[in-house]
This record gives sequence, C-alpha cells and structure tokens, in this order.
Amino acid sequence: MMRVSIKITTNLRSYACLLACTSAFVSVHAYAQKPIKNLPMRHAHDASPIHMRPDKPVQPILTGAATKPAEEKIIVTLRRHRSVDGVTGLQPGGGLIKPETAPKSVSTVSRDFIQKQSPAQNPLQLVQLLPGVVVGSADPFGVTGGTISLRGLDQSEMAITWEGAPATDVGVYTIDTSEFASNEDLEDMSVQQGSSNLDTPTINGSGGLLSFRDRDPSHKIGGLVTLGYGSFNYHREFVRLDTGEVGHSGVRAYISYANQQDDAWRGPGHDRIWNMDWKAVKEWGDDSRVTFVGAYRDSIENTWPSTTMADWKTYGRNFTWDRKYVFGPEGQNYWRLNRNPYDNLLLSAPSHITLTNHWKLDVTPYFWHGYGNSSTGAFINNTNGNFLGTESITQSLHLPYAQPAGDGTTNAMTLMAFQNDQYRGGFTAKTDYRISSHHDVYLGWWFDYSNDHDSVILSPVTLNGNPINIFGETDNIKLANGQLLANQNISTITTVNALFAGERATYFDGKLTVDAGLKVAMVNRNGTNELPGPQYKVVLNDFQPLPALSARYQFSKEHQIFASVSTNFRSPTTPTLYNAYYGHGISVQGITNMKDEYSISEEIGYRYNGPLLVASATYFHYNFTNRQIQSVIPGTNGAETVDINAGGQTSDGVSIEVGTRPFWHFRPYVSGQYLHATIDNNIAGLPTSGKTAVRSPRWTGALGIDWDNGMFFWNYSIRYVSRQYSTFMNDEYIPGYYDMNASVGARMPGYGPMKSPMIQLNFINLTNNNYLSGVQSVTTNAVTTHGVQGTAPDYLIAPGLAIVATLKAGF
Repeated sequence: MMRVSIKITTNLRSYACLLACTSAFVSVHAYAQKPIKNLPMRHAHDASPIHMRPDKPVQPILTGAATKPAEEKIIVTLRRHRSVDGVTGLQPGGGLIKPETAPKSVSTVSRDFIQKQSPAQNPLQLVQLLPGVVVGSADPFGVTGGTISLRGLDQSEMAITWEGAPATDVGVYTIDTSEFASNEDLEDMSVQQGSSNLDTPTINGSGGLLSFRDRDPSHKIGGLVTLGYGSFNYHREFVRLDTGEVGHSGVRAYISYANQQDDAWRGPGHDRIWNMDWKAVKEWGDDSRVTFVGAYRDSIENTWPSTTMADWKTYGRNFTWDRKYVFGPEGQNYWRLNRNPYDNLLLSAPSHITLTNHWKLDVTPYFWHGYGNSSTGAFINNTNGNFLGTESITQSLHLPYAQPAGDGTTNAMTLMAFQNDQYRGGFTAKTDYRISSHHDVYLGWWFDYSNDHDSVILSPVTLNGNPINIFGETDNIKLANGQLLANQNISTITTVNALFAGERATYFDGKLTVDAGLKVAMVNRNGTNELPGPQYKVVLNDFQPLPALSARYQFSKEHQIFASVSTNFRSPTTPTLYNAYYGHGISVQGITNMKDEYSISEEIGYRYNGPLLVASATYFHYNFTNRQIQSVIPGTNGAETVDINAGGQTSDGVSIEVGTRPFWHFRPYVSGQYLHATIDNNIAGLPTSGKTAVRSPRWTGALGIDWDNGMFFWNYSIRYVSRQYSTFMNDEYIPGYYDMNASVGARMPGYGPMKSPMIQLNFINLTNNNYLSGVQSVTTNAVTTHGVQGTAPDYLIAPGLAIVATLKAGF
C-alpha cells in the first residue's frame, strides 16, 4: 500500500477529473474525516469504493462569484491489484502466518505463499516452514509424498482432512496429499500441532491435525492457464474454468485439469500424473451454503529403494534402481519393476445451513475410492521354495517367459504388486444451538464405513523386463489347481461411530471463551486372512472416551492468551492384526489385542495481532501410553508396515512464530521450536528408558522473506532441522541439515483476452545440499545389543537442485 497526496480545486471539472483518474485503480481505499460536498456518489455495485477526506472543509462554489477556488489536500491509499493467482501481497509473513482465534496452537499457510511456490510441490512441502513441522522429501516435485512429523509425531498419528473429509487410508493411515487438489486450486492449509478436535473425523489424531481446502469458485466467469517447464524434463499444464454465478441462482462452480510429467531426479524412471478438480457452491441467505467438491487423480510414479545408512555412506545419491534389465535375481532392481501406479477419487459436500437465528447445522458427507499398488521384482522358481501362507507348494507353477534353471526346473522374473483397493464413505453431522447470546451447545455424530482389500500377487514379466500389466492385474501366477499365488490376501471392513457433544460459553463481554466437550469413539475392524495358516478371522473393537477443555481470553484486539487440555487416541493399523507371510512360514505375527495409543496434551500460549507484527508462542506437554510407532516389514520394499508398541513417552517443548504485515514491500517470517521427547520405559528387552524419542529433533527453525511491489516479487526461505534418531536405542541417527528455496517473478499488463500474465522461477534446494531428509522407517536398535540383533532403519535422500519456470495468465 502507498499513500499519495493530491491537490485539487473544488469545482465540478476538478471533481470529474479526479474521479476519472482514480477509477483506473482497482481496490482503491481512502481515509476520510468528513464527506466532500457536491461529489457524485458511487453506486452500491461498484467493486472499489473511493472515500476521500480533505484536511479542512471544502468551500462551496457560488454562481457568478469571482472567488479563487480553494486548494485541498486529499490522502488516498492505493491497494495493489489482486493478481491472477489470488496473491494479494497483504497477508502477514508472506502468507505463512495469520491471526488465529482457536484456543489451540494453529498455523496457517495461505495463497500468498502457496501460489509463489512451484505448482508441482505437494501440500506437505508447503507447510515445512511452520513451527514443529518436519518434512522429508524424496523428489523435488513432491510426487512421491515423503514424510511429515509434528512435534516428533509422524503422519500415521496425524489427522488429515480435505474439505472436511478424512484424507488418509483408514487401514494404515498413509497419506499422499498430492492425490487431491492441484496447488493452483488450494486456498489455504492449517496445521494444528497439538491434537485433533472433537468433530475431526479421525481415529489417529493424537499427533495433530493437517487440514486443507480449495478456493471457492469466482463470482465472475473466467479462468486460469499455467504452463511449467524445468529440470529433469519436467513439464506441467494446468487450466481452470470458472462459470461465475449461473444466472441469479446463487450457484457458481469451476473445473480444472492438470497434466504433469518428469524424469527421476536421480537414476532411471519418470512420473506421469493427471488430475481433475471441481467445486460448486450454492449460497443463500446470510449464512447458508452447500458445497460439492471433488478430485480425481491418475498417476504412475517412481518409487525409491530403501536406503540404509550403510548404503548412503557407500553410494550417496547414486543409490537407486538399475537402468538396464538382466535376467536373474539382480534384475529385481530394474526400475520398471519398482513403480507406483494409483487411481484416486475423493468427493465431499461440506454444507452449513442456518435453520433459525439460534439453530445451525453442519453436514459433510464424503466418499473415497483408491486403487493401485507399489511394486517390486520377484525372481522365482517353478517348483522350489514357494509357499502359500504356511503351506509349501509342491506342484509346479506355470511361469510365462521362464528360462531353464539347469536342474530340470525353470526360473522367471515376476512383478510382485502390493495392491490396495479401498472404498470409504461416511458423514459428519453437527448441530449448534444458541441458548443465549453467551451460551451455545452442540451435538454431533461421525459415521465411517470402509471396505479395504490388500493383496500381494505376482504377474508375468517379459524377457526384456517389462511387466505385462503395471497394476499386476493380468495373467496372475496361479497354482495348477487355479488357486492364486499370493504373499498376502486380506480383507477388512472398518466401521467407526463417534458421538461428540459440548458447550461453549463467553464471559466478561465476550473476552473469555470456554469450550468443554466429550467425544466417544467406537471402532470395529472385522477381517479375514485368505491365506492358508492358523489365522482366518480377525476382529478388533475399540471404545475410547475423549474429553477436552479449552479457553481463550482476548485482552484487547492485539493481545490474547489460550490454554487447552485434550485427549486423543490412535487405533492399531490393519496390517498389525494379521500374520504376514514373506518367505517360509510366518514372518510377522499378527497382534489382535494390541492396545490403543492414548495421549493427553496440554498447551498454553500467547498471541499478538498488531498493526505490524503477528506472533504466537506456545508451551506444550504430552504424555503417551502405548505409544505406537509404524515400522516397515523387512523384504517388502517399504510397502508393508506394522506398529511397534513403544510404551510410554513424555514430550515438552516451546514453539514460536512471527510474521510482519507489509513494510517497504517486505513481509518476513520466522519460526522455531525446542522439543524434549523421551521414552519412559524399556522396549523389547532393551534399556531404552530415558532415550530420546525417534523422529524428535531437539531444534527446528525457519526463516522466510517475501518482497512484492505488485509488479516484481521474490522470496527466500531456509529451514534447519537438528539430529533425528531412527532407533529406540539412539544408536543411529540422521545428522542435522539445512535446506534453502527461493523464487523470483514478475507480473505484466494484460493483452487482449489474456489477463494479468506473470512468470516465476522457483529454485528448489538452492545450494544443492546433499543430505538425508527423513526417517522412512524406525527400528528398536541398529547395533546388536543385549543379545537383540540390530536391524537397519531406512531413510529418504533429499532431492538435489531443481529449477522450475511457470507462466500464468487469466482469461
């Protein structure tokens, strides 16, 4: 914003001239002390009202008078144009912070930051500068997901919601946020570091809440086109069409399409992704709206080999899949056999309806279907060493493209596909009734039903190493009796019912708000293991009462304190319940009586919302019982996980974040966290009590600087993450690291039908820093201790330098 002093004479010609000049600016706002008489009034439908305020009253113009017109000084404040991608240049901290009112720690990333990042980056990478957030990336374009933790708690303990719908696999709590909205369609993302809310649809929210939502459709017809090109043969095309309001119906909608392809940043392979987003909104009255939003994504992505510390020290970034195929066991590392095809559809209809002045209703029905697999190569013999469950296979297998083994048998390479086919649907309903101006009560119900089928099957691979079908669906390897050869074949129906109720009261003229409530969650998992062996039926029943209490006191517009006590839980994942068969017999024993993880978290914090600074500071404390930590099953290429009961854990820490509103076009942001998380007991016969919890860096911090004058912009960020242990015994860890990113761009005048074209360059890992970015799987110990054999944890290798250029234009 800038202030302009304009001298005018008080006659009608001067007024007309002034209005003609100032109306050329969009979103002009002026400060006014007294109205100027005789100025024509702006109509109510004008989008950019102009109010002018003279330093002293205007002298009236008298007909025929020879008096000299009086000179007046007008102060007019010009607000920058809203850019084609929704960047305003006004959000604090460059879009990395905003004033919050929730009685819990919350951090929000908005469009001013999101739209200046590479459109290819996934939502996890967009929140990595926020306090307490640690993101591990495996590629510069965010295609392969990566890892995220909040205050040392990983993604399997985080509730993820998109437009009010749960966005995680109900069986294993995996997340791939890039499967949903394109970045151009994202409005904002919020990270609630402490715990999920009573009305959050989750059974694994003990580690916090990540929620994101799409932009609303525009009120005017139009659209957006973006074209991107960059390192590793990256290219991306995106187009969005807004209908505007359809007649006078109050309905508006948009639909978008994005297509992306890129080569693997290290080693062979490439990614191919296309997705569609859509959203429709119907609004009526003062406070009622119904929304229908959806996303469909089809992708074939790279996967990365599990990297141990020994592999990292020996090969560094060169540790990857093989570029050429050879027939034999070593051919299992051929890149075409290690891919991740997946199709994903998510629908949600969040609706808010005002029934009366005192009664409101919120309903969010949703549906999700995900189908695909993560694959690897499996070199097998037609008669030797094959098992189905616990039974040894004595009959010969029919193996297409087999080669003689030299002993009268044949060998063949097959594609081992870890398939997942899941349907999930449900709704959240909440009604809020205002008893008085200071007292509300609410009542709600969350219902969720899912049908999840997981299998590990084998299908043929040609002599040149190409799978017959990348989904592993065609000509699957079978026994002579027609029975499917599989390493896993389980089906699970999960039903969740959660009832919640509470009341909210305000005191001291609304300064103090107190919210108390209770959630009762009931989970039933009912499954079958179709492989031969001692286990067939699997049943798990959970019942958890979850009380919560929070309060906020608003001293003034600028100062606020808050405090909360929350309880939450995490139900054991589906694979933990089943026997796993990899090799001879049972490789992992299923546990059906595993106890829920239960957490009690307390927070107390302070927020400041001033004319220049927006800031917050929070002290937090957690106490966990039956802490569940997800770990990879050896020999499954990272595709299969089980939970480890890590007993008790205590965590304490302090987090801060500060951002400024624009000054001299700058909007800096800084965040930081200190975390002290310890294991409270010994685990698996090892002396782990008092050790630092895994994935819990002592120090994290980030700095972001944004400069934007409306025509040109640039931003820069750096984050630091200290040492993270990957074993309960603290005998292996990834060193601390830093990561830098930057962008620069320019906005240009429109031409013809092209509105507000712009170009931006994004630099990912600006200094090409070579480091391990995250812990992919943890183990009890890496070095053999007290007779317990060590197992190597797995890690993610951080992506190298990548440069992405993006052109954007509206129409």
